[in-house]
Amino acid sequence: MKEQGSSLRIIRMRELVSKVGYARSTIYALIKEGRFPKPFKLVPNGRANGWLEETINEWIDHRKSGLQYEDNGNEG
Repeated sequence: MKEQGSSLRIIRMRELVSKVGYARSTIYALIKEGRFPKPFKLVPNGRANGWLEETINEWIDHRKSGLQYEDNGNEG
């Protein structure tokens, strides 16, 4: 259950690169392999993509604990 007052925050690629320490090309390769969360469209049929910061934080936690992330096919 989420804490009261918490908000969802969307991060874009520029911030994501800084947060995870991987190059854009590495992030996209990991997405293709199913080893990194997929982005979602910020506007239907638009070009802008983003990730929920909570999702990226969970991915980082998995990495810290030595667990392998596997994309379960859920988007957004």
